[in-house]
Amino acid sequence: MFSEHARNQMLERNISKEEIISTIANPEKIIKQAQKKFQTIKLIKKNDEKYLIMVIYRQTNSAKKVITAFLTTKFKKYLK
Repeated sequence: MFSEHARNQMLERNISKEEIISTIANPEKIIKQAQKKFQTIKLIKKNDEKYLIMVIYRQTNSAKKVITAFLTTKFKKYLK
């Protein structure tokens, strides 16, 4: 499931549904932000550049609801 905010951010930031699903399924790192709220991080290559894709989601009883997603190049900050 994707929130309206997440869908808007995906369009604005050119992040595909497949990239988000892959990040949640096979992250480099998972950070628990709050009860049932997680941030997953994965290294990806896009347009011959390396990025970290960050996906924040809430775990419900039956599914994961993506809240937002973004790309960053701050490798040292997020892959400590």
